[in-house]
Amino acid sequence: MKIAFGVFCILVLSVVALNSTTSDSDTPSTPQWPNKFTENFHEIFDYPVVGRIETDGRFYYDFSSKRYRVDRDNGKGDRYCGINGLKWLKNTPCSQFVVNGDRYIYYPQLNECCYCCSAEHGCGILKTDWLSGASFLGVVQYNGQSAYKWDKAGLQSNFYYETMKADPQERVMLGIDQQPNDEQQFNPATWSKSFDDSYLALPSICKKTTTCAFASTCTAVRNA
Repeated sequence: MKIAFGVFCILVLSVVALNSTTSDSDTPSTPQWPNKFTENFHEIFDYPVVGRIETDGRFYYDFSSKRYRVDRDNGKGDRYCGINGLKWLKNTPCSQFVVNGDRYIYYPQLNECCYCCSAEHGCGILKTDWLSGASFLGVVQYNGQSAYKWDKAGLQSNFYYETMKADPQERVMLGIDQQPNDEQQFNPATWSKSFDDSYLALPSICKKTTTCAFASTCTAVRNA
């Protein structure tokens, strides 16, 4: 009986070990964005002293033309929009345009725009495979649905959540959590691979000769 019980224990431990082992076949292929898509998001910033700032926004991406745009209903919490000279933590809408490798910060209500930085400063368009090399952290629950979770580590963890499909270009982005204080929660119901190209047109007042304020994140990035 003791021998039989011992064999039983060994079998149980073996089954547990097999079930807990993740093989390469269990790991989905690395996330890859489609060449063109748009999606709405809700963003949460948490800062010491300032506290929590929340806003809604929209993301437009077109890798074929090397352009993208990020709109925020309130740019106060964004490190580029909200830290820019006299617009320091100002409550006002803000859009970031990346065109021809250059990033611009546009404030539509103020009718102001400034050149921020360029691809050589790390401000160009994200490649479709920017998550290459990310670590797969498993299947988790994110905003009420099962999702793949990844970590694209840089100076800090950047957690990325997406829907679960075999083809990475058919997965929908659910969230980007830039630790420790910036999380974008995307609305999969708004995800689409098509949108009017006019959304990516750079406003006429945006000129490379008009740079963002000396006391700004943009200037710090350019001079890094």
